[in-house]
Amino acid sequence: MKPSISRNYESAVSPVVGVMLMLVVTIILAAVVSAFAGGFTGSQTKTPQATLVATDFHVGGTLDLTNQTNGINYGAGQGSLPAPHHSNTVQAADVYVLFEHKGGDPVNLNNIEVRFSSLQKPQEQSVVSNANTPLDDTFISQNLSSYGDATSVGDKSQIAGFSQNWNTYLDKYPNHGSIIQTGDKFVVHADYVANLNGVISVDWMKDGAIYPFYINQGDVLVYQIIDKPTGKLITSGQIAVPEISG
Repeated sequence: MKPSISRNYESAVSPVVGVMLMLVVTIILAAVVSAFAGGFTGSQTKTPQATLVATDFHVGGTLDLTNQTNGINYGAGQGSLPAPHHSNTVQAADVYVLFEHKGGDPVNLNNIEVRFSSLQKPQEQSVVSNANTPLDDTFISQNLSSYGDATSVGDKSQIAGFSQNWNTYLDKYPNHGSIIQTGDKFVVHADYVANLNGVISVDWMKDGAIYPFYINQGDVLVYQIIDKPTGKLITSGQIAVPEISG
């Protein structure tokens, strides 16, 4: 009589299933870690390393420097602040700060912001970028019509040359565009020039506010250029505001 051979198929299958489960779990974990690491690496953005230097403070075009006695009255004790007071049939002032890309990485002007202050008023600051809406007569009619002389920034279509009909604060110079590289230049336009009680200033309007950031002639404009995706400083410097005459 032959001996009976007992085969335990369940005990043979169990180790195989266990090994397969371990392999599946390992593969899944590896995929999750790889996806996480890849996503983390992809989300990191490098701040451009570039030297951007202000080389000129341009004030040109038709300047309405009529002495203005009614500015923007910003609350009790604050006094008046400069307001635009051109005629809307007269050419707007052509005012901008000219920058040059002296070296380093290319820079997208739509991805930076310029933070302004001044040596005389370091506590007062403004941020200018292409996310801001330049001042126009629609804003004036809705917000500044009660301020007497504050009537218009002038007609931008009458500005000759590069600045004609400008509608973004930052623009490549002189051929327009948003990407600048070594040797290229760009401008930061200003909204208007004003003369309030004999004090002449260059002014930028702040989004959502009825009062401007202004800097007087003879002061020094301090700037920081910030990379918006990372919030880090690209470069900084300063430039004098020239004497302004009509």
